[in-house]
Amino acid sequence: MTAPDAQLDVALRDRVVQAMTTVLKRLVGREEPITEDMHMADELGVSSSLGLELLLEVEEQLGIQIDVERMRPDELLTVGELATFIAGHSRPW
Repeated sequence: MTAPDAQLDVALRDRVVQAMTTVLKRLVGREEPITEDMHMADELGVSSSLGLELLLEVEEQLGIQIDVERMRPDELLTVGELATFIAGHSRPW
């Protein structure tokens, strides 16, 4: 997984996970809980377009800008991996 530039903000990561799970439930039409170890594509059916929508909505909800230039989708396979990346590679608007 890509290492964040600075020490991980655990509180921000928790907020990212909460926002992601809320948005993902709506985007993929899932009522069951979404956990951090779930594979975005294989288990949740998140396509590249849904992934982009997810990122945009998380940015909007949390008032952050995600550094998507540093993303490596092949290393961000699970909900938890993506949440850690976002928490380590974002800044307030």
